Amino acid sequence: MLKLFRKVGEPPHQTAMAMIGARPGNNVLFCGANRPDLAGAVGAITGLNGQTTVVDRQDGAAARVAAGAAEAGALVDFQDAPLTLLPFDTGRFDAAVIPDGLSALGDKAGAVLAEAARVIRPGGRLVLVDPVGRPGLFGLLRGPATPPPSADGITATLTGAGLRGVRLLADVDGVRYFEGTKPHAS
Repeated sequence: MLKLFRKVGEPPHQTAMAMIGARPGNNVLFCGANRPDLAGAVGAITGLNGQTTVVDRQDGAAARVAAGAAEAGALVDFQDAPLTLLPFDTGRFDAAVIPDGLSALGDKAGAVLAEAARVIRPGGRLVLVDPVGRPGLFGLLRGPATPPPSADGITATLTGAGLRGVRLLADVDGVRYFEGTKPHAS
């Protein structure tokens, strides 16, 4: 049967939230403001004892993040800064999320990954949400202009940024989820 609509009552970010794995009290960083609804949903989980922060330098990013947080009834901080020079101490966050995939970062992907890896704590996770297009009829109508990077290429790039245990977590509804862990100092 053709699945045209989401099941009634199914949270819109159910898969993404499971892949990010935020818990109450966690400090989570979003590198990019193009998914303010997802950041708001994570902020609702991290709560008052944790912190969800979005960093971006795009025009209107702060307003989008504020709207996403308000819709979720959450507190989400916003920092206007380049993703290649994050204004945080090393090891500040439990997890970092790159919500738009590596393709959206262009030639700055390596620098953004290095900064995201720097600001997560040892043992912390980096989660890459990589939209690759919807399967089926809708994918044919709105296919990506360029093919997405291969899963092996993404895992190699994340490993090259110093992350360990890099793997593809899931490939669901045209979105791939990757994770890597920051190693403990030896």
